[in-house]
Amino acid sequence: MAAGDPRRILVLSSRPDIVQAVAEAASAIEPRPEVRGLFGKPLNVRDSDLILVDIAEPRATIPYLRRRFGGGPALVALVEGAWIDRLGSALAEDWTDYLFYPLNADELGLVWEKHTSSADAPELTLDVDGSGRIRVVFPSRVRYQHPVVDRVVVACRHLAELDGETAFRLRVTLGEAVANAILYGSGDRPGAVVRITAVAGREGLRVKVADEGEGFDPEAVPDPISREGIGRPRGRGLFLLRQLADRVEFNEVGNEVSLTFRGAPDPLVRVEPLLGRFAAVTGLRFRLDRRFDDGVRVLFDCLESEGGESGGSEAGELRETWPLGPEGGLRLVHETARDDGPGEGAPPDVDAAALLAGWLAAVAEGEQAGERLLARRMRRERVLAELEIARDLQLRLLPAPEDFRDLARVAARCDPSLSLGGDFYYLVRLPAGRLGIMLGDVSSHGPSAALIMARTLSAVAVATGVESEPGAALDAMQGQLRAALESTEMYMTLFYGVLDPARSELRYANAGHPYAYLVGPAAIRRLEALDPPVGIARVEAYRQERIAWSGDTLLAFTDGLAELSDPIAAPGARVRRRIDRGELDPEILVKALFADSDDEMRLDDRTAVAVRL
Repeated sequence: MAAGDPRRILVLSSRPDIVQAVAEAASAIEPRPEVRGLFGKPLNVRDSDLILVDIAEPRATIPYLRRRFGGGPALVALVEGAWIDRLGSALAEDWTDYLFYPLNADELGLVWEKHTSSADAPELTLDVDGSGRIRVVFPSRVRYQHPVVDRVVVACRHLAELDGETAFRLRVTLGEAVANAILYGSGDRPGAVVRITAVAGREGLRVKVADEGEGFDPEAVPDPISREGIGRPRGRGLFLLRQLADRVEFNEVGNEVSLTFRGAPDPLVRVEPLLGRFAAVTGLRFRLDRRFDDGVRVLFDCLESEGGESGGSEAGELRETWPLGPEGGLRLVHETARDDGPGEGAPPDVDAAALLAGWLAAVAEGEQAGERLLARRMRRERVLAELEIARDLQLRLLPAPEDFRDLARVAARCDPSLSLGGDFYYLVRLPAGRLGIMLGDVSSHGPSAALIMARTLSAVAVATGVESEPGAALDAMQGQLRAALESTEMYMTLFYGVLDPARSELRYANAGHPYAYLVGPAAIRRLEALDPPVGIARVEAYRQERIAWSGDTLLAFTDGLAELSDPIAAPGARVRRRIDRGELDPEILVKALFADSDDEMRLDDRTAVAVRL
């Protein structure tokens, strides 16, 4: 950081709650840095700035950010929740670092110190013993994290011949483990150290990170995708370790973590038995070496004298090394062909190097093709598993109807057509015994719609906390959502009603949602849209209406439950038949809605909410 430059954190996000959270977390940093929002504002960015980027923003890509800010400032991906798929894709784009949101002030402080410290890079010594075990001990200081992780990953990649994907997983998990050891283990006590050891064995690469703290119980840390863990600023690093490492183990105290990686080894290392067969069939006597910049590994050797010692290059002919990319190459040393009869060497017209090169290339290509197929299958299975995790997380964000049954009889259900969807409902307790009921439908499906849905839930939580009237709440939400909807070319229908038992009335605002009703024993009333959907056009102030409440049932649902016809208007629909019979219980009506649309070929999300006092 240049001398005299003020310390500054810039936040690229359209969400004011994120900017506010960063400012609050940064207040623990000494001296306190200035925090400013970047979204839509011209601002002179200095190389000394730390930029936090909400990766949910459409412009949160490395090419765009580097064009705008250059290569100087550190770019830190801000990842909401424990969505490992978004974190993996972010880090794969070569971001400088990452943070989870909601923020942990200690972790923000670590990232700040790591990327703004003017201290020189520390000197490190990695010890490697005769068995190939790597050891490093370093002071428990933030500025050591980045260089230690870099050095250890490079050494482990050579030690265990890790493929690129496994090396990436090692880098992320080792960074988390070292950060946790510094922040929550050894701390910044004078003389405190962190220890790393790594060894490659039959099970793969095993890396241990130990600190001098009191330890913790990993089983007591809530899963961040569980109901009790969602939104908490702890436990996400442990979740990350378990997702990316093949095995994670802690010692009894809890101050040492062991990470195991079973990465795909170099396919050429596995061909020794086949090389022996090749030598027997062709009669060739040769040695094949795998060459690295700092040494040689013998893959196969039958060039031995009668005394049992290798004949070396003078016993045969040295051909050019076959390049294998940046990792090194292959070197063949073989006896010159002789015409001494069967079993005394290869026929004189055999080009040993060309013959072996062609055969070995075919074997290696077959190995790699099999690995590519396996890798594709594993990636597909991982994506499916992560989508299921994301779907579960998305549904857990919705409030449980049973939590509000002290206020009213409530039923609600959300069923995305894909793994992720854009429908949602929301229930909120309001002062004086009032109950807020919201239903929304984003004009798309899949991850993009789910992202808007998640952002809307954040906006509604803020809006309903400060605005008591439905129209004012929609005004506040529009301010938070309009930019995101415009940038993704989506819009959203929203219904929000506030049920007030003390006044026996319902006040509601409706932004373009067509399926909201008051259902009573004598009549059915449609709660018509008062304004256009959010994102279609800017609304100066959303209108609201007031309706007397006399034992009716509020029923709202999305168009996935009305793809062919409105189930309230269609006389043959299950829900209409139940209404005509006077069966107005919320559970009965919601079940009837879903039963009428239970089709495997449905293409839209389905959501319904019903409330009755």
